[in-house]
Amino acid sequence: MNRRSTFPVLLAAMALSTAPVVCAADAAATGAVQLDPFAQATSGFRGCPAGSPRLLTPEQMRIVAHERAERGTYCALEGRCEPGGAYRRDPEVNERVSTAIAQDKRFASTSVAVTTTRRFVTLEGCVRSKSQREALVNLVKAVPGVDRVFDETRVGIPHQGGLTPHDAPSR
Repeated sequence: MNRRSTFPVLLAAMALSTAPVVCAADAAATGAVQLDPFAQATSGFRGCPAGSPRLLTPEQMRIVAHERAERGTYCALEGRCEPGGAYRRDPEVNERVSTAIAQDKRFASTSVAVTTTRRFVTLEGCVRSKSQREALVNLVKAVPGVDRVFDETRVGIPHQGGLTPHDAPSR
């Protein structure tokens, strides 16, 4: 890719990173769209707020659609992706990951939400310990179809005002 063809992608990424995410309550009023598969895999950590899918405004949706079309074209020209594009398997990957987490007793005391984009899985929520976090990431990495895991979970204990983090999310 040359500089000229990467410029629109960079512009889109910058616009999305500065654009506010639409909350679920405003979704209907703004015409917001949930693009990527999302699931709340566990809800066993009292005091940890439930996850919510990322919602895009119509303007953000147009930017993302352009970026995805450009990425799909590039992927197809290189012969790296299957017919239907890199996003085609996201719903089934997301389902496999959330099911694997929900069925593993080690994570019954966690509250973890899962989102999948291009076979990249993002984990959000709360876990009890660093070792539990590490085990969670290792489990997800082993799920068929997962290319990369972004761990945005927090290790913490609940208190009256919410969650007291022991450490920041890791990537």
